[in-house]
Amino acid sequence: MNVVQFLVGMLTMSSVVAISTYWATGSIWKALGWTIISLIVLQVAYLLYILWAVYRPGADAAEDDPPETVIWLGHGVDICL
Repeated sequence: MNVVQFLVGMLTMSSVVAISTYWATGSIWKALGWTIISLIVLQVAYLLYILWAVYRPGADAAEDDPPETVIWLGHGVDICL
């Protein structure tokens, strides 16, 4: 996921939470509190997703069989490693 997309989504989500909480309660302090809580939950979930993506079982299998590397030396001569 692109960082800009994540930031736009986080800003949109926090705005929706803040506005809806303010309309429901009429309190700016409750809206601010719920917005901060939702941002913390979003950050924790994003961190867990990144950790899952890095350490999932498929990541080990990808390292076991690296693709063949071909070095092009020019003039039609290739070396396979």
